[in-house]
Order: sequence, then C-alpha cells, then structure tokens
Amino acid sequence: MSEEKLLELKRFFEGDKFVGLAGIEIAEVTDDSATVTADIGPEHLNAAGAVQGGMLYTLSDFAFAVLSNSLHPVTVTQSATITYIRAARTEKVCATAREIVRSGHNCVVEVVVRDAEGTIVCTGSFNGFISSK
Repeated sequence: MSEEKLLELKRFFEGDKFVGLAGIEIAEVTDDSATVTADIGPEHLNAAGAVQGGMLYTLSDFAFAVLSNSLHPVTVTQSATITYIRAARTEKVCATAREIVRSGHNCVVEVVVRDAEGTIVCTGSFNGFISSK
C-alpha cells in the first residue's frame, strides 16, 4: 500500500472516536492484511486482571474494518464471532486481519489476536457488507 493511501486510511479512521479512546492504532496495511495494535493499561483490564474481552473484540473489529475499507468501498460488519482461547495478561496486543473470500457485496475476514509474546489469545470471523459507494 502506498504511503499516500495509508495516510488517507488513517485520516478516515480518525473519525472512529471509540477506537481512539481505547488506544488502538493502525500498525501496518498491505495488499492482503491489516494489523492494529494497542498498549494495554489498567483501564483495559477486567476484574481478574486480564485484558477485557470487549477490548479484544474491539481490536479485532477494527482490524477487520481497516482491512476491508482498504480493499473495498465503505464496508461495515454484518456479523462476527470471536473465540477467546486464553487470558491475555500482557502489555500489548495486536490483531491481524486477512480476507478469505469476497462475493458480491459480502466479504469474510479472519482475525488473529496475539499478546506481546506472539501467543494467540483469540480469533474472530467477520462478515462484512460492502456498499456500492
């Protein structure tokens, strides 16, 4: 992806205030993947001291959004599933999204979330609706 297109994508997602408040940032976008990251602070932890599931879901959903909106016109989540594999007790998390199929106005993206050591903590499958705009 060109630096110009990456800057345009980052500007577009500046409008996502929730992601900004969560501290999630775009790390890398290529022609077939997108990676987003977040530094974990006390505000991201659940009562058991692990990264809150909602934070991991938001990270996953944003990775999906960055990838699908880099590949297609405006794309939104239609449905998603997430599987939590292990507790994330880490100072950083990253999510990488890869599109596995596109058909008409639909795309399916798989997301893998890893902790700072590279261990998979959850995976997700996102089905997106691609607008005609």
